[in-house]
Amino acid sequence: MNHSDLLTGLLLNLLVILIMILLISFHYLSRNKVHKLHIKPLSIYLACSLLLLLSLALSVRLEDGFVYDLRFIPFLLGGIYGGNRVLPWLAVTMIAVRVPMLGPGLVVTIIMAILFTFVIMYMRPRLGNKDWKARVYWYTLMAFGYSVLSLLIPSLVFDFDYTSSFLVYSAVLSGSTFFVFYLCEIIRTIYTLQLEAIKYEKMQVVSHLAASMSHEVRNPLTTVKGFLQLIQEDPSNVSTNSELSKVAVSEIDRATEVINQYLNFARPHPELEVEMEIRDEINQSTEIIMPLAVKNGIVLKANILHHHSIKGDPNKLQQVLINVMKNGLEAMETGGTLRIFSYQEGDRVFIVINDTGTGMTKEQLMRLGEPYFSMKGKNGTGLGMMTAFQLVEGMKGTIKVLSKPGKGTSVFLSFPIYKGKENVNSVKQTTEVRPSLR
Repeated sequence: MNHSDLLTGLLLNLLVILIMILLISFHYLSRNKVHKLHIKPLSIYLACSLLLLLSLALSVRLEDGFVYDLRFIPFLLGGIYGGNRVLPWLAVTMIAVRVPMLGPGLVVTIIMAILFTFVIMYMRPRLGNKDWKARVYWYTLMAFGYSVLSLLIPSLVFDFDYTSSFLVYSAVLSGSTFFVFYLCEIIRTIYTLQLEAIKYEKMQVVSHLAASMSHEVRNPLTTVKGFLQLIQEDPSNVSTNSELSKVAVSEIDRATEVINQYLNFARPHPELEVEMEIRDEINQSTEIIMPLAVKNGIVLKANILHHHSIKGDPNKLQQVLINVMKNGLEAMETGGTLRIFSYQEGDRVFIVINDTGTGMTKEQLMRLGEPYFSMKGKNGTGLGMMTAFQLVEGMKGTIKVLSKPGKGTSVFLSFPIYKGKENVNSVKQTTEVRPSLR
């Protein structure tokens, strides 16, 4: 027999096995609902039985009634990954598909199927706790043992002498087993990493959600605390305290709204979109942040040049404005000036919040908005700006940040002007005015 024909037939057999394994793997990896690393035993049995049939169909026949093929690989695959529920049935299938070909090789097939059924049953639980590379080497050794016995038994019983052919067969079977199981273990590792990544991502979402909610609720609570302290300092000033109480109650309502938003985070719900006056929202936000500015010795200046409207959720806009302004205040530890103004360019309105604080480097600017990146050290989470970016994007807006170390930071919030029936003419007649940052 020509050894090149034997080698060609065995390599073709290997190619078919690899294609089947990759197709099955791609099928499971492409599924949207991958939640556990498990393939049903029936599916393993059917796939391995099909590979047994294909291997036998591609086998190389010898003159003495013996055939060479790689049927041991699907038999071993089914036994290792399917377990004892699959292995005996695969042994029966391997014998059954060999019966029509008859010849003395049938006896060898029966002996080898029974023998290696017990070998795999014995070795499988003992290899389960080993490193995947060690398992691959053991599977390769089992394939080599199978090839040795597949020559030794015929040579003893049937005076079979094809040593040179055996060397080709043994080398290809052992190498193919190593390659196939190495590929299978890599794919299993990918499955495991995918499941771990999904689990990690879920935990990260929960962690970010909890930290972000804590951060967003802390802002209004801090404001309420400051107002209550002001009320305690001068309890006789009824009119002022009444106004402070109203703002404190509105902040508690805002905190409640934030909690409700996060509780409904996973459920689809319609976004609130109403017409908002820029002037009103900025004035309300500055009133909320004013006590904190006064407490830190910071001058707060607001310069609103128009009455343009945008569309969105007022609570979310205030959440963004307060987050940005609070960051500006915290960047001015020794006092300074916080400026808030707005201007129009084209069909967009810009809200600028400028501080005279410590500023940021280019590297820090690039990371702005990342979870857990903060200029406040251990006291910051970075989730305030991350939330601000997401909320502004949800209102079809943009955020641009300019900053230099030691010269302060300017945050530009841009939103499309809402062109309602009453607002169209005013938008057209407004002159583009852009105030200076200083």
